[in-house]
Amino acid sequence: MDIKRNGPQARAIGALVTLGLLAAACAPQAAPQPTTALVTTIDTQSAVEASGPIEAEQNASIFWRISTGTVATVNVTNGQMVKAGDALMTVDIVTAPQNVIQAQADLIKAEDNLATVLEGPTEEQIAAARLAVVQAEEVVTDTQRSLNSALNPDVAYYQDQVARAQEKVIAAQSTVEADQYQISLRTATDALNNAKSNLEHWERLEAQYPGYGAQHGDGYVNAQTRYARALEDYNVAKANAENSGVNNANALANAQEALEDAQANLAAAQRGPDAEDVNFYTVKLEDAQARLAKAQEDLADMLDGVNDDDLAVAQAAVDAAKATVAQLTLTAPFDGEVLSVNYLPGDPVSSAEAGVVLARRDQLHINVNVDEADITSLALGDAVIVTFDAIGDLELPGSVVNINPVGVTTQGLVRYTVRVDLEATDPRVLLGMTADVSIVTDSERGVLAVPLDAVQSDNDGEYVNLLKADGTVERVAVETGAVQDDLIVVRGSLSDGDTVQVPAPQETTSNGPFGG
Repeated sequence: MDIKRNGPQARAIGALVTLGLLAAACAPQAAPQPTTALVTTIDTQSAVEASGPIEAEQNASIFWRISTGTVATVNVTNGQMVKAGDALMTVDIVTAPQNVIQAQADLIKAEDNLATVLEGPTEEQIAAARLAVVQAEEVVTDTQRSLNSALNPDVAYYQDQVARAQEKVIAAQSTVEADQYQISLRTATDALNNAKSNLEHWERLEAQYPGYGAQHGDGYVNAQTRYARALEDYNVAKANAENSGVNNANALANAQEALEDAQANLAAAQRGPDAEDVNFYTVKLEDAQARLAKAQEDLADMLDGVNDDDLAVAQAAVDAAKATVAQLTLTAPFDGEVLSVNYLPGDPVSSAEAGVVLARRDQLHINVNVDEADITSLALGDAVIVTFDAIGDLELPGSVVNINPVGVTTQGLVRYTVRVDLEATDPRVLLGMTADVSIVTDSERGVLAVPLDAVQSDNDGEYVNLLKADGTVERVAVETGAVQDDLIVVRGSLSDGDTVQVPAPQETTSNGPFGG
């Protein structure tokens, strides 16, 4: 049943109710009671947070080293794993530059020469080297003898040489004077004159008495025969005499020249050492000794087998030719994964466009920038937890492997580059993907912790209220540490399982219009 009250009575009742409510609002409220919580043990860690892009341990764009040519083969595809040294692409040698084509021929010759060098010297080459040593020794000996003679002239020797030369001159003069060919020429001349006179006698008879010769044919014919023979003997004797005369004259001239030389040598020996001769033979001896040393060294090298210098030259020629020919092939410089292939067979090559891009995604790292305020807390080997915004369920371990000691100032902040290597990877992790790193700088196991609100502070410092078994409360001074979720690490006279008070939150008191 609804009761309706109107008029002054109803208004009075309403006023009383309002006053009662206001009085109740202004009356003192009971203070909220604290709750309790147990002291527990937790594991904590401190970390420095940063982020950076994923990078490969090795990443290479492999370019052609020739500017012309046509791709012959493409041996790889995107995503394929290759080994260092694998041939990725080749160029048709027919389309290659001329120097590469020539290098192909040079390589064959160089390899043949290298094989010859490796075989070592032949018996004929060793024999020739031995002979060269012997000949060089003879030159040294002769030159040393000449130098000794220049330093200590043997006067008696040169006197003997003069005497010998004089004897040869006398002998040559005697030969000229007693030349048998000249005597034979005189005899032949006399015989020719007699035969000529006899023939002329028969010719006069024939002229006075025509037919006389025919009547006495033997005498006339014999005169003609003897004359012809005498003329022939004369011509031979004359030729022999002329040759003998020239030879004897030359022999006499040579003997006289040798005598003059011997006399000059004797005079020089009597004067003592000649500085010019000594210097000449000294230089000549040094040269001869150097040639002997070289010949001995060459022989020793041959006897030792393969010559190191020759081998080095031959090997260098092979390496140079191979390096040029290698321009026909793109080769993997390391084990890795093919990220991109930019040519097809038949395409013209270009030194400006990479043929293949290769990377090692099995070894990844991140370079992150750390503020100077945090860098001193890091150390090589610090453990790292790596996460990815793009892969929410993935967490990979890592470690700090390098801290750049040189900082870079950007907008007034000094930052240092820290390299983090991933210790594991995942096929979902792509190069360039942003990675968040948490570098663990400190960790503790089994440390005491209480709820954040259990810690209070005043002028005497931080403390907690320990609720004892008898219900009394004891103030215990603490030092706080790391915060983990709603707990805070504390150090003080507490034990695991102790009970502490957690003060209730204080409500803000608002005074009404009538005070309270």
